[in-house]
Amino acid sequence: MSQIPFFCSELSRDSGEQVFGTASTGETWLLVEYPFAWGARAFESSALAPAVKARVNEFLTTTPRSRLLFVKQHPDCREDFRLFVVRAREQQPFVVELRLRDYKDLLDVDVRAVAAGDSTEGGTLSRDPLLLVCTHGKRDKCCAKFGNLLYKHLRGRAREGERVWQSSHVGGDRFAANLVCFPHGLFYARVTEEAGARIVEEYERGRIVLEHFRGRSCLARPYQAAEYFVRAEAGLLALDDLRFAGGGRAGDSAWRARFVAAGGRVYEARVSTRVSEFRTFITCQSREPSSPSYFALDALSKR
Repeated sequence: MSQIPFFCSELSRDSGEQVFGTASTGETWLLVEYPFAWGARAFESSALAPAVKARVNEFLTTTPRSRLLFVKQHPDCREDFRLFVVRAREQQPFVVELRLRDYKDLLDVDVRAVAAGDSTEGGTLSRDPLLLVCTHGKRDKCCAKFGNLLYKHLRGRAREGERVWQSSHVGGDRFAANLVCFPHGLFYARVTEEAGARIVEEYERGRIVLEHFRGRSCLARPYQAAEYFVRAEAGLLALDDLRFAGGGRAGDSAWRARFVAAGGRVYEARVSTRVSEFRTFITCQSREPSSPSYFALDALSKR
């Protein structure tokens, strides 16, 4: 008997699954412009030379909390391609954009020095927004259905169109359409065209939109959830309103996180994981439904 067709993002939305505390983690992101077709595993199935793949893999395996994404805007081949090195962090995040003539030129770029802020390798350093929409349909059909609509809408906006890129799999298929705001590494879920425009406008003002907020990529997921709870409780929406000040385990499935507000007030949140009462398909390729976990707030104090 064949399985009834479904979209995992619609099932997740209809079940009311929470989205905060679900952002993919990473502090250093390599965004490689690759304007060709992406397979389900975009980097592995690409036509990049073995030496280039080996160099990229070496960087990823030796650089803690580093990630790779393919990005594109135009389907046509150009004379050069762009490499973005993003350092996503709470304070002083940045993007370095390099233009390379050939993918083999990657072998000559000291990506580690760029990510550390020691060199631009001839590239351009910026702190302006760089916006990614996951449209990786070969990975999950939800990213094609919902991501492409959002991408086309944001690209069509005169104000930020050139800063919007399609991206390969960012994690969280069932939260499509997924929008990532670099350089801070803010992940957003279930972004409609209207919500996308508002999120981008607020990001340009240095503010977070909590309704769609999955979390910051520079924080581990328990601390992403803790940040959400603190911001929601205190009404702190500006990026600079809150700074992560440390955390740790508080049990087998519980964590404590401290945050310092701009005025010096300290918040401490205790969160723990729960298992949802509902069952859903985690991706469109899932054969069986499962009960996703989520974060609950156990305690919140301030002083």
